[in-house]
Amino acid sequence: MHTTAGAVDGGIVGRIRALLPDLPEAQRTTAALILDDPAAAARMTILDLADACKVSTGSITRFCRTLALPGYSALRLALASDTGRSEQETWQANIGRDISEKDDIRLVASAISAGVRHAVGATLAAIDLDAVEQAASAIARAPRVEICGAGGSGSMGAEFQQRVYRIGVPAWSWSDTQVALTGAALLGPDDVLLALSHSGRTREVTDLAAEAASRGATTVAVVGDLDSPLARRVDLVLATTVPDDGPGHHTVLSRHAQMAVLDLLYIAIAQRTYDQSTEAMAATSEAVRPYKHE
Repeated sequence: MHTTAGAVDGGIVGRIRALLPDLPEAQRTTAALILDDPAAAARMTILDLADACKVSTGSITRFCRTLALPGYSALRLALASDTGRSEQETWQANIGRDISEKDDIRLVASAISAGVRHAVGATLAAIDLDAVEQAASAIARAPRVEICGAGGSGSMGAEFQQRVYRIGVPAWSWSDTQVALTGAALLGPDDVLLALSHSGRTREVTDLAAEAASRGATTVAVVGDLDSPLARRVDLVLATTVPDDGPGHHTVLSRHAQMAVLDLLYIAIAQRTYDQSTEAMAATSEAVRPYKHE
């Protein structure tokens, strides 16, 4: 008795992948082409697929029967179902569940606005302000500040480094892990390492925090999970709050939450170094003034 595509564990693509090593050569060719681009295969007629694989239509039909499908039409439907589900999951993982590919741009703008307000508001309402003040004081007096993060968090760290460097804070941010470890190894008891990781489970960032801690430096983390290895490793935790059920995508909104924390930290540092900061801002503004267009 034939089974339906929906009854196949992991979908038809998963079934094909599992059977691939044991298929006859002609069917293996067909399977490999389908696995390379299931969505494209779902749009092919049986003649198109046979030509692409350089096999007969009979070979395609036998391949369908190997998959416990009644014929090529069932295979196309199963592939379309699988790829549609995969595309939707990919979309939701990167964009979010509350924005569809067909939404009007006004709805998209509204969803983003609501999501950012929600993430930033929740973060600043819940953050440990005492920890922010302690972190700002440590950074303000530190002879050296190392900033680290991976991926999007790394970009946020690099931007923060540029901001505090402009007000006279001796800060460095590295994209190369080995160079960053070298910097962490040079820290001392008066220095600070600022680590950024939404999950708090990025190994490189946690290792950097551990290295800095072993040198006696103050370690600070902007992190979204208080139970994460990074949060447990550092001296001061500046937590972001991005509810899973909030509007917008969790990973995207975490960047806005991180930036809100970094904005707060930056201003707290500038307050503690007011004379130095105002003098440095004036000097740097004058230095770049000839290169700015009115």
